[in-house]
Amino acid sequence: MSRAIYEISYKMKKELYRKITRSALIILSTLIIINLILSFVIFPVRTGSDSMEPDIPAGAFEFVTPLFTSPDRGDVILLNDAAEEETSFFQKIANSFCHFVTFGQWKPFDADSYFAAPHIRRVIGLPGDTIYLDRYDVYIMPEGENHFLTEFELTHSAYNISFVDVPPDWDMTLGTKGVTEKITLGDDEYFVLGDNRTASSDSRLWGTVSEDSILGTVILQYFPFSKFRLF
Repeated sequence: MSRAIYEISYKMKKELYRKITRSALIILSTLIIINLILSFVIFPVRTGSDSMEPDIPAGAFEFVTPLFTSPDRGDVILLNDAAEEETSFFQKIANSFCHFVTFGQWKPFDADSYFAAPHIRRVIGLPGDTIYLDRYDVYIMPEGENHFLTEFELTHSAYNISFVDVPPDWDMTLGTKGVTEKITLGDDEYFVLGDNRTASSDSRLWGTVSEDSILGTVILQYFPFSKFRLF
C-alpha cells in the first residue's frame, strides 16, 4: 500500500514539475516574442516636450517602427539620443536587461526616458536639397530643380506648425533661428525641424542628421485620444 502511494506521489510530482516547466517556457517565450516585436517591429514612445506642437503635444504617446529608417519629406522620425552614447559598458548592459524585462519601457541609466528617450522631429530637407528659412517659413529647392518652393508645396503629409509672431526688429538669427543662410544637403544629410518653430531644438541648432541617427518612423499617435492620428 505504501509503495503504491509513493508511486502515485512520485507521478504527481513529475506532472507538477512538467506543468511548472511548461508554464515557465510559455512565459519566457512570450517575453522573448514581445521584446522582439518591440525591438524590431513596433514600439511606443512618449513625447517629452512641446517641440512638435500643435499636432504632437507634450506627453503624447506614439508608435514607432524601426522598419523604415529612410524617411520621406514630411515624415516624423525618432532620432537617436546622444546621451545613450555616453553611458558606460555596464550601464548599457543594465539598460538592455531592464529594457527587456519591462517590454522596452524603462532604462535605469537613461535619465530622460519614459517608454524611450525620444527626439521626435519632422523631416523637412532631403539629401541634395538646398534649403533656407525666412521668418520661420521654409523654402526648398530639390536637387535638379531651378526654383524654391515652400515645405507644404513639396510634401504630401498634412501637418500644422506654430510660431510666435515676433516684432519686426527681432533678431531671428538667435536661438531657434527664424532666418538661415542657404545650405545644400549632402548625400546622407537630412534637415529636421520641430513643428513648434520657435521652441524646438533641431537642425537649426545641431545641424543635419544622418540616416544612422534615425531609430524609426512614427506611424501612429494613440494618446491623447483627441489627437489620435495616423502618420
